[in-house]
Amino acid sequence: MVNIEFGTAESGKSMSEILKDALEAKNYSQREFAKMMGWTPQNFNQRLKKNSFSAEEWRKMAYMLGYEVRMVELESGIEFEGRRKGHGRRVKQVINGVLYDTYKADALCSDFFQDGENEYTDGMAFELYIDSFGRFFVARYAEWENGTDSITTIGKEDAGKLYKKYGDGTLPEAMFI
Repeated sequence: MVNIEFGTAESGKSMSEILKDALEAKNYSQREFAKMMGWTPQNFNQRLKKNSFSAEEWRKMAYMLGYEVRMVELESGIEFEGRRKGHGRRVKQVINGVLYDTYKADALCSDFFQDGENEYTDGMAFELYIDSFGRFFVARYAEWENGTDSITTIGKEDAGKLYKKYGDGTLPEAMFI
């Protein structure tokens, strides 16, 4: 694994300098890479000089070179992990005065495509979520006419049982105790 260090805003290299280093590490000429990206070499050269790439272009360039872009908190060194998005559509519901929202929580597991082929089983599916307050809930999806999606809260122990059955095993068991 090759690690290209950005540094900080005060001490780091420009994005163009980092890109040049990555091109050199991968043995690509600027001309070759411009063509890979669908740009003219002249346009790419001008943009390198001006350091004018959008964040999305930067991400695509990193990917084309076999890298991924990660964010690490400077103070702690901990890598930022974005929200784990679910497969199902957005479901929001207020239960006992608390708003549960699948778009503002992390999806932990689901039974979508449980048989390896069909998205839903008998017109239904579920996803287990945890919100930013550590509350577990299940979003239930219905795919039949007049079916209604809903949310049900679930305790840690039962959430752990669901995760053990349907999860990928990457989360610590202590999360459910």
